[in-house]
Amino acid sequence: MPSKIKNYNSEQFREEYFNAGPKLKKLFDKSIRDFFCLRIEELIERVTKPIAPSREESHTLIYVTKGSYKTKIGFREYTVTAGEIVVLQAGAVFSTENISNYIEGFTCHFHPNILIGKYGNRALTAEFVFLEIGNHPIIRVPQRAKDDITHLFERLTAEFKSDTPTNPNIVHSYLHTLLTELRILTGNHGNLSQSAAARITTDFRRLVHERVKENLKAADFAELLNVSPNHLNKSVKTVTSKSASQIIDEIKLIEIKFLLYQSGLSVSEIAHAMGFQDASYFTRFFKKRENVSPSEFCKLIEKS
Repeated sequence: MPSKIKNYNSEQFREEYFNAGPKLKKLFDKSIRDFFCLRIEELIERVTKPIAPSREESHTLIYVTKGSYKTKIGFREYTVTAGEIVVLQAGAVFSTENISNYIEGFTCHFHPNILIGKYGNRALTAEFVFLEIGNHPIIRVPQRAKDDITHLFERLTAEFKSDTPTNPNIVHSYLHTLLTELRILTGNHGNLSQSAAARITTDFRRLVHERVKENLKAADFAELLNVSPNHLNKSVKTVTSKSASQIIDEIKLIEIKFLLYQSGLSVSEIAHAMGFQDASYFTRFFKKRENVSPSEFCKLIEKS
């Protein structure tokens, strides 16, 4: 039986569930790829149907300032009330049957690549554990932090809605600040009651980030975690619907992109630094996942 869960990139998801209209479409067209930040009220009237179980390549933060919002993440339903942020993590299965008209707040949507742009830091992908699938998706914003959090959402919204092209440096700066504030609010902890599979997956991802250049395989990480390769793979797949090897490749790709963005190294030097003995295999590895070669990717960076 085919899976009922669909995978989307940002544009595909908008086409499936939103009627953007000319004004909003113009904003998306002038923005940097896979980013937007808007008032929830501006999006509600554009939703064309209930959101069926889906996976998105990007993260979405929904900050409720008035009213409530119901969504299902995985197999659990959440009711997000005023003063709370729900994190729809990239790759997590989510659905929403109905969005109340009596809700106010912000929606900020961004691809993980934004955190590793020209002025980003590859460590950011591991620093914000609440963006990892399996960690608790609700963040409570206390009264003392509301003004600061609201200001950051407002600044990102203003940048997205400005008449000029969206500035990636401004987006990265304010987004990094917002995520850092949220990390402080969470105490840098995930869900304390998360399952054993989720804990193994979190520890696995952290290890992969730390040792990404050592060219280790899933079996190597299983040994480091004192679990069998089969148990590691089963745990990771339960939480992410991906194999341990796929997660390793994804994190390796993040590191490669960081080096292409910021290191100044040649493609062959990056291949060697990442443990690829064969530069042609390195190029095939990258192109299979990004649809462009590392050299072509560098040219796209220079144009952005």
